[in-house]
Amino acid sequence: MASVGLRTAFNEHLFGEPEQDANTALTELDKGLRSVKIGEQCEAIVRFPRLFEKYPFPILINSALLKLAEVFRTGTNFPRLCVLRVCQQSEKHLDKILNVDEFVKRIFTVIHSNDPIARSLALRTLGSMAIIISDRKSVHHSIRDSLDSHDAVELEAAIYAASKFAAQSRTFSVNMCSKIAEMIQGLATPVNIKLKLIPILQYMHHDAHTAAMVRRLCAQLLPSYPAQNFVCVTLHTLTLLASETLVEIPQQLLLLLEYLCDSRRGVQAQVLSDLKILAVKGAHLWTTSNVDGLIDLLLDQPHLELQRRALDVLVTLAMAEAANCFTLKADTKLHLIWNQCCYSCDRSVAAKAVQLLVQLVIISSKQGVSTSSVPDLSQDAALAVESLMLGLCLAEKIEERELKIVLASAVQLSRVAGAEVSAAMVDCLTRLLLLSSGPTLVLLCQALAAIGDTQPSAIIPALVDIMSMLKKLTVQTNQEVLAIPLLCVLMFQTHAAHCWSQQANEVVNEAIFKVDLWVAFRIARSATRYGHHAIAYKIFDRLLGHISTEHLYFWIQGLRDFTLAESHLSGPDARSTVSLMERLVLAAKLYLQGLSSLKAATSPTRVLQFQAEFGRLRVEFLSACSQLVQACRTLQTAPPPAIAHAVAAATRDELQRCGRITHQLRKSVVALRQVAEALSKLGQSAFDADPESLTNLQLQKQMALILAQTVESTCLRASQQGIMTAEDDLPMINKTVQTEHIAVRSMALRCAESVDLVRRFRDGNPDLKLINHLNVGCIIDCLKLLVETPLCFPRFMFQTLQTTSIKLAVSPQPRVAGEAITTTMGSQLAVKVEGIVQLTSSQRSSGRRVRAVQVTIQSNPTNPTVGPDGKPVESSVSMNKTVEPHNDYFSAQFLLTFATAGLHQVFVETALFDTFDALWNAGPKAQLSVKIFEESGSSRTTSSGSSAAARVSASATSSRN
Repeated sequence: MASVGLRTAFNEHLFGEPEQDANTALTELDKGLRSVKIGEQCEAIVRFPRLFEKYPFPILINSALLKLAEVFRTGTNFPRLCVLRVCQQSEKHLDKILNVDEFVKRIFTVIHSNDPIARSLALRTLGSMAIIISDRKSVHHSIRDSLDSHDAVELEAAIYAASKFAAQSRTFSVNMCSKIAEMIQGLATPVNIKLKLIPILQYMHHDAHTAAMVRRLCAQLLPSYPAQNFVCVTLHTLTLLASETLVEIPQQLLLLLEYLCDSRRGVQAQVLSDLKILAVKGAHLWTTSNVDGLIDLLLDQPHLELQRRALDVLVTLAMAEAANCFTLKADTKLHLIWNQCCYSCDRSVAAKAVQLLVQLVIISSKQGVSTSSVPDLSQDAALAVESLMLGLCLAEKIEERELKIVLASAVQLSRVAGAEVSAAMVDCLTRLLLLSSGPTLVLLCQALAAIGDTQPSAIIPALVDIMSMLKKLTVQTNQEVLAIPLLCVLMFQTHAAHCWSQQANEVVNEAIFKVDLWVAFRIARSATRYGHHAIAYKIFDRLLGHISTEHLYFWIQGLRDFTLAESHLSGPDARSTVSLMERLVLAAKLYLQGLSSLKAATSPTRVLQFQAEFGRLRVEFLSACSQLVQACRTLQTAPPPAIAHAVAAATRDELQRCGRITHQLRKSVVALRQVAEALSKLGQSAFDADPESLTNLQLQKQMALILAQTVESTCLRASQQGIMTAEDDLPMINKTVQTEHIAVRSMALRCAESVDLVRRFRDGNPDLKLINHLNVGCIIDCLKLLVETPLCFPRFMFQTLQTTSIKLAVSPQPRVAGEAITTTMGSQLAVKVEGIVQLTSSQRSSGRRVRAVQVTIQSNPTNPTVGPDGKPVESSVSMNKTVEPHNDYFSAQFLLTFATAGLHQVFVETALFDTFDALWNAGPKAQLSVKIFEESGSSRTTSSGSSAAARVSASATSSRN
């Protein structure tokens, strides 16, 4: 029964729902370690890596690993093996051990055991800890002695430890180089041991002399041991060594190309694998002669698998930004590749050759070479892509990997080649779409959607075929269910800047009612991202009657209100029948209803912070726009009073002659600029947002700023120059129009059009000094242009490609939760802030990573002290420090001095720096209460060195959305 109870406790706090603090979890595991049953003991040991991931703070890890080291010292070999596995799985947490000497001492004691198995386990454990004990001479000596052992298990453990230490320690690698060379060259060393010793030489790159000695040794081994396994291991070791030193890459390339002529396929395969490594690490060091040597083998190679590997190396080179080893002239050997390989009978070889040809077209377009010296490769590439697509799509057996490569190449080619090539690609894909089914159908739809996302005009000729395919599809297979949303996306892309025809509307509506609810939601999500809110509203309204969970119901209801509001703003029917003011008021009302639904949809597991803030800022923008319309109306409803001229003379503001409208317009400028600033802050807080979503927020900010500058140029004397202040933003808008997706390109185009509209008005009316109907008309025209632009919802509103969270722990913590920490006024309070950066990302992640964390601490008195002069005494303290996470862990320490007695609130805030040094206000916050006494005898100072478990259990944990 005791065993069952212990196992239940383990499962509850490590794998089950009941959450426990670190103290309780560590106590439960400690009970298992002290158990007399080896099964319970080992069960407790293997659960430590999960504990480290959940509470990765140094004091806890130090305490836990010391307990494991004691088990390693006193236990049997099986618990030692479990401890070894824990050390190997928790390598990134080892540098958090505070008592390294004590930890190593307990492990190192076993090295003197009479049992060779125990000694081998100790060696492997020490090897897994090489990152923190890389320069321990006693460990180096033990590894060197164990390399002379006659026990095979101990010898292999010493080789493992030697490999780990050579990767970390320059001293060890230099001192052991001669020993390992002696063993490799010695006749007494078995062949299998030599094969395990040779890979250690790849770490001998800490200085040039040692690296040169290793290279000479390996060069001697190649002719001395011509067996295939020796040659492969030696060449791979030399390649890894050269990839670290870099200066030896040209020499290694020549050696690999020499062995590429070896008749053994295993050697050739290893050489090509090594060449790919060097193509990734040192593409800029490849020369044209190196490429020609590889092409010679490719053209003369009868084995198709080796041809594919050789083409893979060339593709890797072509995709490298720094590569300059390709000569695109007509008489080069590169032109022989697509004549022989692009139309190969082996589809994998042909796919790689086509991929290489498309990459060369991309290189040619980037270099901007003239067509007189370099032939136009785009037509050849288009023919090769079309022929291979036809062969793969119409084949009896579907080869998905090759088809994905060719379709990706077709998408890339359509983006870099001319309109004629793009039209040919779309025409070929459309014809194949009508003939395909199963997985091929889905892949073809994805390729067309990828082209339409940046070139919707290229998809328009295929619109009739897309509609016919959408009509024909049923929901009998999973592939057809997946294809329907993609075909709807194509419809949304082609109608992004066009009105919907009745036939297209009917086709989409039929497709919506054909699919299940989840697929319908995906279609609605795509419709909102491309600005087709009327269609999305119909789908969300239909979904409301089929939802069982409360939170999901309010989420869909909020989206329905949002889309209905946008359809009133940008829908053609609403624009023709309802006035602008009525539409703004109705849209703001619907957005407020949607915000209420979003608040009801929030749950502890799904905090809709970004979505709610996005809707709130949209309400503020629409409210500012309605306020602006009302202000413009005052030109007719509130004429200037009789004293307007006197007020203008007294204030020296000529625009006061226009009356109330001047003040109203200036209030609108303030409101619009506040919206723009809030949108900027929202973008800075969205660390996990994809680039398209951030661009969307930036464009909304531009809309608010353009409108504010338009009004400002009319009602403020400081801006009588007009909207020329917005010209600095135009390069950003133009760049966005050229490079980003259609979802944000339409918004960027409207921004550019509105700027051009105001500029033309200013150029045509340079003498306008006062506010009249011409100025107001220009403002209303600009406002209509921006408000009636379909707002594309950002992807981050529905999906996140990565999730970054910060687990924060602040010490000291009060002994009783909710109480204040007490100290005296003459002493300093040491505050330590620790944190863990946790990242969960998908394969399509934007790749934004945390480079550093800025920790800011601020202390404010609850009741500020008033000085003799009646003014409050300045007693606030603010400090900040920037720290870089190491293995996702960071810490910062502060010393706080309090100038006044009483209760103080200490606020801890964190901000993130990404790899481009951009600051993101996306970190968690924590708060402490500190009570300061004037006399030291009247208080008990709380110890700042609390136990690890108490600190972690009271830690302030916060995760970003």
